[in-house]
Amino acid sequence: MKRIATALILMSGSSVALADGWSGDVTAGLIMTSGNSETTTSNGKLKLAYVTGPWEHSSHLSFTQARDEEETTAERYTVGYKADFSFTDTDYIYFAADWQKDLFASVRERTVETVGYGRRIFNTDAHQLDLEAGAGARQNEYAEPPDSRSDDFVGTTGLDYAWTISPTSKFTQTLLAEYGESNTYTESVSQLKLSIIGNLFAALAFTARHNSVVSEGNEKTDTETSINLSYEFGKADP
Repeated sequence: MKRIATALILMSGSSVALADGWSGDVTAGLIMTSGNSETTTSNGKLKLAYVTGPWEHSSHLSFTQARDEEETTAERYTVGYKADFSFTDTDYIYFAADWQKDLFASVRERTVETVGYGRRIFNTDAHQLDLEAGAGARQNEYAEPPDSRSDDFVGTTGLDYAWTISPTSKFTQTLLAEYGESNTYTESVSQLKLSIIGNLFAALAFTARHNSVVSEGNEKTDTETSINLSYEFGKADP
């Protein structure tokens, strides 16, 4: 964690030269324990966004890995892309593609492609709220029985909320629900960012994921709590 903090602090003291329209952030965390038990939990995330005219392109990738002694106990990867086209100040259409792989969950791999409509309910200096509804296709791969798969049509709803509490703190909340014949998947991510120096933040996040159908012996709900360092680039210093 000390090495991660040093690297991000050095980044915060330098300017990141990006072309107009580009922005993003990188988040990383590492927790290590020793003594009666030796565990290591690491996670990271990269987000990129590019805005040009009515188009906004965004992408993200993330990983989480936990090890106990010499054994990996959790391992999860996600990759996603989304394109928004705004046809009014408050309305837009979008295309999104997401891929997730979780080596220890009942649903081992999940791929979703959707199109839909979004509306910005309000957009002030302090609060922004977007609501979305869409439809598309989903492909699931399950842990049990081995190599079993399902392909189905899904309907989706989403919420994206941001609250700028002060120039140095911000709260965000996202909600996603996918409704399909084989499974209903929901995901909630709550995050609080507190400025440390420049564009370097402490990020506290809580994530909950729920599958309505799981293999025997698996929990339907997984939760994840993280405390990380986050660096924003392509944006003005707070």
